[in-house]
Amino acid sequence: QRLLKTFPLILKSVTSLSPGVKHFVFSCEKNAEGVDFSYIAGQFITLHFEHEGRILNRSYSIASAPEFAREQKCIEFAAGYVENGPASELLFNLKPGDMLKATGPFGRLILKDEMPKRYIFVSTSTGVTPFRAMLSTLAERFEKEPALQVVLLEGVQHKQDILYKDDFLAFAAKHPQFTFYACYSRETAEGLENYEHAGYVQSLFPKLELNSQADVVYLCGNPHMIDEAF
Repeated sequence: QRLLKTFPLILKSVTSLSPGVKHFVFSCEKNAEGVDFSYIAGQFITLHFEHEGRILNRSYSIASAPEFAREQKCIEFAAGYVENGPASELLFNLKPGDMLKATGPFGRLILKDEMPKRYIFVSTSTGVTPFRAMLSTLAERFEKEPALQVVLLEGVQHKQDILYKDDFLAFAAKHPQFTFYACYSRETAEGLENYEHAGYVQSLFPKLELNSQADVVYLCGNPHMIDEAF
């Protein structure tokens, strides 16, 4: 069993992504053993903090590419506000310079060496963050395998809730092999753009003509969506 490595995270900046979700940038310096934090795109960290005399743990997928961590010594993640949630109260009240302890990386939601013909990434809300972290890895894979296709579905309730839309649209504009769909469960179909869709993410599955021989599907987000998609 490997020893868990603890890393200090120091808050650099916070921005608002949607009415209930913030994007956090933390500097991540070497830990007490002098080890740099490194990870594979798609993995997550776990924060450890004290609340009412107890140590609590909360996990967050890293939203930034591994090379961003190497070059900038920073990591990014998104967190949604949960009313009376101890982690939300902590994160949403942090000030630049405040420090947290994290362990990691963890997780197997990573791109394996063997490539399918098409990746289907299905997410809801902050479940989209690991797929943002994979963009630079996908760009490298498109170079090696121009026929590779990637479809990303991001499901939220309303237009205002969509996360990292500009990043995904810019990536799609640069790489025709990448398709992004924003799915709104509580919007009507009027006045939507080509990349927008009224309905749940899984309602787009028929349009994608899923093929078990060619596609690999990754699911991240709301447990109910994952059950429905499965």
